[in-house]
Amino acid sequence: MKSAIKVSVFYAARACGLFALSRRIYRHKVRILCYHGFTLHNEHQFVPGLFIEPEVFRRRLHYLQTRGYRVQRLGDAFECIRNDAIAADTVVLTIDDGFYSVFSRAVPLLREFDVPATLYLTSYYLDEDCPVFTLAVDYMFWLTRDADMPDPSRLQVSGLTLTDASGRALRDASAVCERIKTHGQSLPDNAARSALLHRLGEWLGCDYQQLKSARLLNLVSNSEMRSLSRSGIDVQLHTHRHRFPVDPALARREIDDNRAAIEPGLGHDMRHFCYPSGEWDERHWPILREQGILTATTCTSGLVDSDTAPYAMPRILDSARVSQIEFEAEVSGFCELIRHVRSRFG
Repeated sequence: MKSAIKVSVFYAARACGLFALSRRIYRHKVRILCYHGFTLHNEHQFVPGLFIEPEVFRRRLHYLQTRGYRVQRLGDAFECIRNDAIAADTVVLTIDDGFYSVFSRAVPLLREFDVPATLYLTSYYLDEDCPVFTLAVDYMFWLTRDADMPDPSRLQVSGLTLTDASGRALRDASAVCERIKTHGQSLPDNAARSALLHRLGEWLGCDYQQLKSARLLNLVSNSEMRSLSRSGIDVQLHTHRHRFPVDPALARREIDDNRAAIEPGLGHDMRHFCYPSGEWDERHWPILREQGILTATTCTSGLVDSDTAPYAMPRILDSARVSQIEFEAEVSGFCELIRHVRSRFG
């Protein structure tokens, strides 16, 4: 249903008591919430599906607290799930990737409400003092979206060709953006990619150094990761390069490299995993099992109980795209009720 109609239906359903009814029906299912970044400047406008404003996150935590939901650690909730002993109204908070804003914005709010959270940390950018490359390219093009794109021939970068098959200069900003991202991903290291971002900023009229210093799109450092762990954040696996191929050798490498980068700073084993970008396949499951991993979460919407496959655990995605009434509809279980009815009769 379209967004405005959906919101109207949710308000009507809540007023009629259907949210309360759904909560009772699904009281012994676990709601695993999924977050990514927390806004430092304007990131929620840049990618509303990836970032959320801290004040909105605070509103979510206040709602959970005042409505009597029980926020548990992922590991504790999983023990209850596999023993078929889920406490009523259990919620688990998970955060993907490890943006710097988790350290600077989310943790103070988690402390304020005294609730635990799990951070699935991808490790390639640990201690790399630079933004995530592809996001930084997209962000700079987004900042200049209302301006005329400069002449592509003036972006002089070795190995980068901004022409089409007939040799004419590309004029479509999205095509240029994708070409730059492809070229950057072929470079040998982040130093080379940072140099490309600096040159791109000059060409577009963006201050790359300011973007880098503000850490809007940077991940946490090793020292910040250790501080997060000491503060009670449960740091878990999310691959090293934010990719998880089906090929067993490549998949093992992603987990091994992720562990090697993170576990020495934690002092404990990591046994929970999140599929990068929510892309998963049942062929991954034997690899996860041999790695001693207990659970793997997806980006599929849904609630969790003892019948849920532990390597395909659904979550509730929350972000700037989600209104408060939509959040309440998911947490109450009303959206799960709709999904169940659709699966039965749709």
